[in-house]
Amino acid sequence: MNTLRYSVNNWLLDLSAGTIVHLQTGEVKRLGEYQIKLLYCLAQHAGQTLTRNELTALVWERRVIGDNSLSNAIHALRSALEDDGKLQRVIKTIPKRGYLLEAEYCQSVEVPAQEGIKERVEAPDITPVDLPPLPEPAPVMPTNIPAVKLAGSLKKIPRAIILAVLVGLLLITISGWYSSYIHNADMVYREQGKGRFSNIRTYKISLSSDNAGDDDLTRFNTIFQKINQTLINQDAGMTVFYRTTEQMLNYTFAIETPCASQQLAMTLYHWRIDRDKLVNIINRETERVLNEMADCKKPKN
Repeated sequence: MNTLRYSVNNWLLDLSAGTIVHLQTGEVKRLGEYQIKLLYCLAQHAGQTLTRNELTALVWERRVIGDNSLSNAIHALRSALEDDGKLQRVIKTIPKRGYLLEAEYCQSVEVPAQEGIKERVEAPDITPVDLPPLPEPAPVMPTNIPAVKLAGSLKKIPRAIILAVLVGLLLITISGWYSSYIHNADMVYREQGKGRFSNIRTYKISLSSDNAGDDDLTRFNTIFQKINQTLINQDAGMTVFYRTTEQMLNYTFAIETPCASQQLAMTLYHWRIDRDKLVNIINRETERVLNEMADCKKPKN
């Protein structure tokens, strides 16, 4: 039984091993986890233009990444595939849209399922040496350990260690119960600051038993005013869904224009510590998504 794999510019992809192998020379190159996933994703959609947002969602999923993570991964792939960053024969940059893998450089190859792609390692030349036979081990006599000695050993364990173990077990039990409770509890979303901004609507996701009046996004009023004006100028609307804990903010926003829509989900840790940094991240990612969307206006009557 054969397995279907992709070949890009004569380099065969092995997603599970994180390597590419040249079909003619047999040379093996190892890629990073996200680099091989990015190449596999581009190969799956060869001939199609994928936006930065689509690639980020498919490869990095819900992880928050740096501004240059995708660009650096593309640069690494071009180098590995012997592509030219200027000519861009294999992987092309589509300005203001995203990236495209040329279909003519991508092929489907059937590989025997039992033969995984492995790195070639030459075995060292080992000359056999005659060794004298090992002496037979002396028989081990069973030893009877009185139960009183074992009990005495347990008594020597400090009480602080025993107490720490019991507390740890208790915390694990409580954590498991709370996770099960959260999983099975009813989750609801409530609109926050209704009518506060003309083109932005915000919804807080929480347990049905949580305090409905807690609006954590009031700290973003200033930046939301700026974003709202940008949305008005581009005839766009934005919907925000968020859920907060003491250490984490799950923040998802969707932007819609008359001819396009985009969505981005972020998980931000320790979000209460540095307010300015948090505001900058939200503003930067919102502007990036807006800039990647097609520019269009509502049709005039």
